[in-house]
Amino acid sequence: MINIIMKINEIIIQEKRLQPDEDFLSQVEEIIDEANKEYQEYLADNGDKDDIDELEEILNANNFDDLPIDFIADHSPRKDPDEWISAAADWDPEEGKSVRIFLHAKNLEGKWGPETFKKIAMKMLAHETIHWNQYDKFDPNVLKTYKSGYMKGVEKKKSGGTEQDLMRMYLRDPHELMAYGHDLADEIRDTDAPEETIRNPEKFINELPVYQRFRNIFPKDSKQIKQLMKYTANYFNNN
Repeated sequence: MINIIMKINEIIIQEKRLQPDEDFLSQVEEIIDEANKEYQEYLADNGDKDDIDELEEILNANNFDDLPIDFIADHSPRKDPDEWISAAADWDPEEGKSVRIFLHAKNLEGKWGPETFKKIAMKMLAHETIHWNQYDKFDPNVLKTYKSGYMKGVEKKKSGGTEQDLMRMYLRDPHELMAYGHDLADEIRDTDAPEETIRNPEKFINELPVYQRFRNIFPKDSKQIKQLMKYTANYFNNN
């Protein structure tokens, strides 16, 4: 089983890039646009006071086509106070592919804004649907028992490891290197000097949250950073 998984990972690494599911993203974009309008009306009627449970309900209620997405309000504290939302792609042998969007209430309250919320959500969904396309390359029987780098990291932490151990196992996962390469290419395009930035990300590290996240774990000349930048360059040059 381990050899099979390793071969699958090698195949995925050799892929130049896998694209997000643009059809799914366009449908979710409509959900978010309509939900943002409704939530703004809710805020206007309620003294501009955020209610993330209400936002969750509005988002899910606008999923008229029953897309495989679920918005979940999360009231637990987050280590990063600026983390508005997080996302997770899932695969089930019976239900197929799905995605969950967690709304981090304590961070969203008093800060929510429609444009920023949409931008963050769509970026995360692009990342997660790249994982969907990676799932499509698995044998379904292998996928049933497959453990991602994040899952392995969680197990490591539960058995006495550190948060650093968890993040190291998560970020060195070849599937994450590809998906984060897509994210980093988008971040580089948004800089004032994208061509210079992609040639020297170290110089612009403070403008690149994804690159900074990896550099907090891996040395700049590590194979993980080199692989991340290979994917990034491929996405950047073939948008």
